[in-house]
Amino acid sequence: MDYAALAAQWAVETPEKAAVIANGRLYTYADLDSLAERYAENLRKQAGAGRGTLLIVRRRPLEQMTAFLGAEKAGFVPVLGHPDLTQQMAFELARVRGIGWVDTGFLEPAAPETRDLSRVCMGVLSSGTTGLPKLMYRTYESWADFFFEQNRIFGTGPDTVAFIEGSMSFTGNLNVWACLLASGATLVVSDGIRPRSWARAIAQYGVTCVYLVPVKLKLFLRSVTAAFPKVRTVMAGSQLLDEGTARALKHTFPRSEIFLYYGASELDYITSLTYEELLAHPGSVGRPCRGVRVFLQDGLIYVSTPYHVEGLPQPCTLGDAGHWDRDGYLIFEGRRGQIVNKGGLTISCTRVEEALLRLPAVSDAVVLAISDGQRGQDMAAFVILKEERNAAQLRQALRETLLPSELPKVFVRLTEFPLNAAGKIDTKALLAKAGRVAGQDGM
Repeated sequence: MDYAALAAQWAVETPEKAAVIANGRLYTYADLDSLAERYAENLRKQAGAGRGTLLIVRRRPLEQMTAFLGAEKAGFVPVLGHPDLTQQMAFELARVRGIGWVDTGFLEPAAPETRDLSRVCMGVLSSGTTGLPKLMYRTYESWADFFFEQNRIFGTGPDTVAFIEGSMSFTGNLNVWACLLASGATLVVSDGIRPRSWARAIAQYGVTCVYLVPVKLKLFLRSVTAAFPKVRTVMAGSQLLDEGTARALKHTFPRSEIFLYYGASELDYITSLTYEELLAHPGSVGRPCRGVRVFLQDGLIYVSTPYHVEGLPQPCTLGDAGHWDRDGYLIFEGRRGQIVNKGGLTISCTRVEEALLRLPAVSDAVVLAISDGQRGQDMAAFVILKEERNAAQLRQALRETLLPSELPKVFVRLTEFPLNAAGKIDTKALLAKAGRVAGQDGM
C-alpha cells in the first residue's frame, strides 16, 4: 500500500469530493489522481521501468503533492526536497545520499541505486540546519499504523477540512496531508507567509483544523482580530507553546481544542497535551502517545516507538533534554544545542526563553547558544516586543525569575523572525544577527 493507491481509491469512491484547495482553486480527488497519473506517465517515458529514488524539487505545495503521488504510481520512492535547493545543491544531495534521480523541472539521473527499496514507499529529509539534509526512508505502515490514534487524539477524520502553510518537504505538513489522504478528507494549503490571506481561506473554505508551528500561529494572532468559531482543532508542534499564546489562540478559535505535540522526523508523534493540560503544566509537551514509550536517562529523552524511519535503533535519543513533573508530564528542557555550558554551569536556553515569554512587554522570543571567548558558551536572546524596552530593562525584569548566570549576553530586537524553507525559525540567520551586535546593546 502507498499514498498513490489511497488517492486512486478516493478518486473512484468520492471523485467529486474536494481533496486539495490551493491558491484559490479546488481540486477533487479525481483531479488529484489525474494530475498524479500525468506525472507518472512522463516519468515512465523518461526514466523507464524499475524502482528507484527520486528527489523532487518544486516550490508550490500542489506540484509537490502531485509529483509525490505520481512518482509512487510509477514505482519510484519520492523524496520531497526543500524548495530552496538549487539545482547544484540538489545534485550534491543526491550524490552524497545515494538518490537515483533528480527532478528540478528537468529529470536527470544522479547517483547509482545502492539501497534495498522493497519495503519503503517514501523518503524524508531532515531540516538540514547543520549542513546537508539527512535522508531517511519510511514504510507506509510507519505512519499509517498511527493514523487511527492520530485522528483520535486530534479529533480529525473524513469530514475534516484542514489548513496548513508551507512546503510539503516539512515532515509535519507531509504527515498531516498523509493522514488526511488516508481519511479521504480535505486539505487547504497556502504557500506564503500572508496571515491575512490565511484568515480568508480559513473562513471561506470552512476550515475545521489548523496546523501551524507556533511562530506562524503568533504571526497569525498579530495580524488577525476576527474569531473563527468553525475551527475545532488547532495543532502546534516543533516549538513550545507558551501560556499567553495558548490563551490568545483560545480567544481566536473559541470552540477549538488546542494541542501541542512533541515529535521528530525520525520518529512520529511522541507526546501531546491539550490546552487545559498546557495551562496546568507550563513548559510541558505532554504525556506519551498510545503505543509509544518515553523514558529519561542521564537527563536525555529516550523513545521507543514502532512509528520510526527504517534502520533507526530502538530505543533512541535525539539528544533532547527533559524531566518529568510530579504528575507525569514531560517537561522539555531543550533540543540538541540548546543546553549551554556557561563557566561550568549548565543552562537551558528553553528555560530562559520561557522566562522572556512571561514578561508583559515581550510578544515573542527565541534564545540560542553562542560562543563566548571567556566562558566557552553564552546565550543570545532575540525578542519581538509589545512595549518599548531596552536590554538593561529586560535583564532587570528577568532577574525576578532567573539567576544572574542565566541572563543572556546579547539581546537583539526584531519585528519578526526569519523563517527557513521548512517554515521554521531560521536559526542561522538569527545567529548571524547576534554576531553583528555582540558586545553592543542590540536593542
